[in-house]
Amino acid sequence: MRDPSFAKGFGGPGQEQFLQVLDRDEAERRFRAAVDCAPRGVERVALDSALGRVLASDVVAPVDVPSFDRANVDGFAVVAEDSFGASEEVPRQVQLADEVIHTGVVPTTIVRRGLAAAIATGGMVPRGADAVVMVEHTDTVDVSGFPNVDPPEGGRDVHIRRAVTAGSGVSFAGTDITAGETVLRQGTILTSRDTGVLAAIGVAAIDVWRRPIVAILSTGDEIIAPGQAMEPARIYDSNAQVLADAVRELGGEPRRLGIVPDDIDRLRTAVREAIDIADVVLLSGGTSKGAGDVSYRVVAELTDPGIVAHGVALKPGKPICLAATRGTPVVVLPGFPTSAIFTFHEFVAPVLSAMAGRAHELGSTVQARLAVKVNSEIGRTEYVLVGLVETQEGALTAYPMGQGSGSVTTFSRADGFTTIDRHEEMKSKYAR
Repeated sequence: MRDPSFAKGFGGPGQEQFLQVLDRDEAERRFRAAVDCAPRGVERVALDSALGRVLASDVVAPVDVPSFDRANVDGFAVVAEDSFGASEEVPRQVQLADEVIHTGVVPTTIVRRGLAAAIATGGMVPRGADAVVMVEHTDTVDVSGFPNVDPPEGGRDVHIRRAVTAGSGVSFAGTDITAGETVLRQGTILTSRDTGVLAAIGVAAIDVWRRPIVAILSTGDEIIAPGQAMEPARIYDSNAQVLADAVRELGGEPRRLGIVPDDIDRLRTAVREAIDIADVVLLSGGTSKGAGDVSYRVVAELTDPGIVAHGVALKPGKPICLAATRGTPVVVLPGFPTSAIFTFHEFVAPVLSAMAGRAHELGSTVQARLAVKVNSEIGRTEYVLVGLVETQEGALTAYPMGQGSGSVTTFSRADGFTTIDRHEEMKSKYAR
């Protein structure tokens, strides 16, 4: 059944018009009410594959980090009190134990007052020691041949030339991470720093939210795939690529299902198959109401609830068609690149972020002075792409980029956009 708001008789044979254009916020409210934005479920992935994924639960450390008292420097493990008063002129002297403590071994020496043990950076501090003196602040002296000297264990002494306090040169067990400590929170997007923390506590696999699958269908007799030879009246499919990469940036998994011509039966089959395999279905093109536009006609056949908005008071992006069936979003984006990208980020990106378990990130804003006045139509929200230029005083000036919604390069070259509210007729001073 067709949307009853459609009407014929304007714009030529077979042309239907938007008679019930919705406010942007109302369209979003209806769309969000019709779709299931919950995360798509939990899957366990190896740490090697966890970069960029979203944690599905808090991570609690099972061990201390470090798990033992560890030397931070090359030097000698001592009782700090043995170094008190030491100086270059009057060093303190202790005996040197036979054992040299390397990394990865458990020392057997028990350090007592008057005894030191050589230790490497990262080595396990022996029992009894509470500090490590850097090797640069010591000298070792062979005393085995001295008369009237009771030879120590190794026949050598250590002369300490700088005093240390208890804890110097040592990382005690649990000082970095304590067993039972929550080290990462649910919803964290894992960076290389986070995966390093997980490796440090011995985690080899982690629970993350499953990536929502987004099916992408390009429609239109004029569309050809990049790599094919250009033909008259044809255009390359750029929307599928930018949408697929935008989906990846938001934590989704794009499934590009190719180009479907303006054949209602073939498109109907493709849309049904897409709904069966995907969490979100995106169609690019065919959302206007011309005689050859079939995407919205196929989507109009969906139920539960079907189309919730077709025509939104936006510029660019007025023809967008928002629908859902059994909680699955089905969106027909305008075919023009700038319109498609804007409407994707306005309506689809927040839903996709929620499905991926992410908080939706809003772009940063700056204040700039518009270089020229920009007129707009009352009743619609308009987005004006701008380029920013810094003045000699350090302020920013915004220059509108007016190539139109059919421009492929405008969006990529713009520094940002300013919004003209639906109640404004002109923007003449400041852009944010």
